[in-house]
Amino acid sequence: MSYSVLFIVLSLVGYSFSAGSCPPTLPVDLCDASCGPEAPCANEKQLCCPTACGGAMCVDAMTERHFVNLVKPGLCPEYPRGPWVCTHTCTSDSDCPRALKCCPNRCGAQACQKPDPEQPAGENTA
Repeated sequence: MSYSVLFIVLSLVGYSFSAGSCPPTLPVDLCDASCGPEAPCANEKQLCCPTACGGAMCVDAMTERHFVNLVKPGLCPEYPRGPWVCTHTCTSDSDCPRALKCCPNRCGAQACQKPDPEQPAGENTA
């Protein structure tokens, strides 16, 4: 009896479940919430996840992501830059927007950073 009541209640509420979890806090400058309780993600397989500056956006759940080990050009900075944030915000270069790479930051956590060039400036290969 209790299982049928639970099923009916969930059906009436329009309960939806997205498998997986949000990736590390997204290092994007989207400070507004483009999704939330009043504006769910259009793609039912995506989750509404927080961004670094307090916003939210729809992204693929960690368990639903297609892990492609994309290695972007450039080298992680020899001397990490940026704020002392001790929380991982990426797990690989694929998590970083544009040309940013996932590298250890000043605190040792993985964060998206501007890479150093692979070749020192002014060095010719010819």
